[in-house]
Amino acid sequence: MRVGTVTTGEPGTEAAVVNSGTENDAVFDFTIPSGQTGQPPELELLSAFSNPVQSGTSGTALIFDRNGLVYGNAVSHSGNSSVFTVSEPGVYSVEFHGSVGPAAGVDFPLNVLTYLTVNGASVSGAAAQHTFHTSTEMSNVAFSAPVAVSAVPATLKVIGEGGNFLYGSIGITITRLGDIPA
Repeated sequence: MRVGTVTTGEPGTEAAVVNSGTENDAVFDFTIPSGQTGQPPELELLSAFSNPVQSGTSGTALIFDRNGLVYGNAVSHSGNSSVFTVSEPGVYSVEFHGSVGPAAGVDFPLNVLTYLTVNGASVSGAAAQHTFHTSTEMSNVAFSAPVAVSAVPATLKVIGEGGNFLYGSIGITITRLGDIPA
């Protein structure tokens, strides 16, 4: 048995194998259809940031004062707001980073946790924390997590928890990766 020719067929046609040899000396010729020509999915993302240091209290959402890149309409955000609205079902990648530190007058140790919520529920794996021992410490925190949004509109927020704290140089990018697999 040997392989003969391998031919690319038209999209949507059936694959085929034909013996062009003999019963005792088989030579298999393959026809394999090409895939459908498609367009890459349209890029859907929103990035937002805030540079000035702001005060936060336990359980409050972080405020992002400006939008950076915005492509498409799947995610929206108004400046000086903590709310990101997802208007198209799908799987999203959420990436967050920033700096946090203790506010004046707090007791040490102070544990500050930042985490992502979707419609008020925390997202597993989308959290970062740091324990502070002095008033002069600042810490970089970051998390990245996929999020499946099946019902829209959905609200995303980054929450700070653990006492009074300061935050700044924060950024978030929310990218629609595609549809939720069936």
